[in-house]
Amino acid sequence: MRYHPKRRELPISTRIAYFIYQIAYHFALPLAGILALWRARKEPGHLHNVSHRWGLGPVGAKGGVWVYAASLGEMNAARPLVQEFLNDGQHVLLTHLSPAGFDRGVQQFGNNPQVTHLYIPFDCFWTVQLFLRRAKPAFGIVLEIEIWPAMLIEADRLSIPMFMANGNLLPNRMKRLQTWRRHGLYLYRLFDHIFTRSQDYVERYIATGVRPENISIAGELRFDTQPDPALLAYGRNLRQTWNTTFTFMISSSVKGEEVILQKIVANFLEAAPKARVIWVPRSPQRFDAVADLLDSCEIPYMRRSQVTDGIQSKNKVLIGDTLGEMDLYLGLADVVFVGASFTDMGGHNIIEPLSAGCPVIMGPSTYGIDFIARPAQEAGVFETFETPHALYTHLLALNENIPHVQLKQKKAKAFASLNSDTAKFTFKFISKLISYTNGS
Repeated sequence: MRYHPKRRELPISTRIAYFIYQIAYHFALPLAGILALWRARKEPGHLHNVSHRWGLGPVGAKGGVWVYAASLGEMNAARPLVQEFLNDGQHVLLTHLSPAGFDRGVQQFGNNPQVTHLYIPFDCFWTVQLFLRRAKPAFGIVLEIEIWPAMLIEADRLSIPMFMANGNLLPNRMKRLQTWRRHGLYLYRLFDHIFTRSQDYVERYIATGVRPENISIAGELRFDTQPDPALLAYGRNLRQTWNTTFTFMISSSVKGEEVILQKIVANFLEAAPKARVIWVPRSPQRFDAVADLLDSCEIPYMRRSQVTDGIQSKNKVLIGDTLGEMDLYLGLADVVFVGASFTDMGGHNIIEPLSAGCPVIMGPSTYGIDFIARPAQEAGVFETFETPHALYTHLLALNENIPHVQLKQKKAKAFASLNSDTAKFTFKFISKLISYTNGS
């Protein structure tokens, strides 16, 4: 594949904006240290491997596949695609922004000698260039939506082809085309090819200036990742110790909706005393906040980190305060509420619970997952509710009709099994677009 620089496709104003961005970014670097110290109070990993942020650290074999999966969700999506390249004998350099993403990558591929783990460097032109000159990747793959100007522009400057997998350009970002922030959207033109989920996404990428021939509908990578059977089984075994007939799980809740969910949980547990709740916040920073909410309404709870042999039945809520155990929590659950939907954030990933055989319920904000929510609703495994009271009423009805819940669970598993092979499609397409060699 002959490489053609993409920078010339950017407007001059965008190139000027990049120059200004670099100046501002360098002045802001001291703030990055302060922010890392602040975040390290709850996630110590922010202070680990600091050399990586300056373009240093291990880079593995030259000529490998560079993958950027910013955080936990992106790493979960990247897993099947990474495995395709590993099966083909390639070396993979996995890079991340957050400790959650880094830890998940190590958990999934830490023992594989073909995989190197690294934090992405600061987005200074020289740190990115140092990293890329040391790594010399054959090409790069960015997962979903998080892009950085220097990452893409300096890769283009060094003639490194870039691809986007599981492209997730949401409708709410398109408003930026009418503001100075449009320059960030124009950066999508720097990708050699974008693999996305549906025609709606294709049209949004075209609106940013990406050529139609550089976009393909590939589907959703998360459908290619099957739940961990050992964690699912462990969750089901734990459930037996909890002495409950119905469990309702809250997954990926965010700060703006937690008070709403607290009221739903309190009312539901009062009306259904034999039911139980698993509450898994979106980020570790929210573990203690959720515990405080439960304390304030005197709901007895237990943290997953405190569980040894089982969950005492007196604890009506289990707080999921561990990372990398989502499948365990799903093994405990009958029905899953997915968060960021009682705030105007578009909702989080519903594919993991569906793949584990759990029907999904959400609040009204689902624009971020409409591409899969619409067919899931048609299949009878997904429902949205305009008000907290409507969701609460629905939970009571489910609690009274366990056979109906079990039927929905079978439908959820069947629905998830129909959507797969996105990783193979993406891998084969990239393989046709580019020639790469096995670094050694």
